[in-house]
Amino acid sequence: KILLVDDDEMVRIYFRDIFWIHGMDDKYDLNVVDNLKKAEEIIADPETRPAILFLDLVMPTEINGRTVISPEAGFGLLKKIKSSPDLKNIKVIVFSGHTEEALQKQAEKLGAETYLIKGSNLPKELVEFVEKIAKK
Repeated sequence: KILLVDDDEMVRIYFRDIFWIHGMDDKYDLNVVDNLKKAEEIIADPETRPAILFLDLVMPTEINGRTVISPEAGFGLLKKIKSSPDLKNIKVIVFSGHTEEALQKQAEKLGAETYLIKGSNLPKELVEFVEKIAKK
């Protein structure tokens, strides 16, 4: 099971189509959601919990009653997953358009498998990457 969390509709369509085009849509149970709340519901349920999570960092989140768009949205979910005994084995791949080295280091420090920059991977490379992670 793979889950992509990204608030950009085009990224969600692109991601799903990559698997379809490469004939992998039957091999993986791929789910895409547009917000952290939906992602947390899927992750919390052992029946729907993904083995691999592709996580955008910069998404809307609630902080002190206000909606804020910040990398802390994605990092918050990453922290929650990696600090939970039930969830820590989920392989989290940060999938972001932000190239800042500080964000990449923070993701690594928090336990992400890797940090992929959107648009820098060809579709075939992305599928091959998923295959490699799935075999681990």
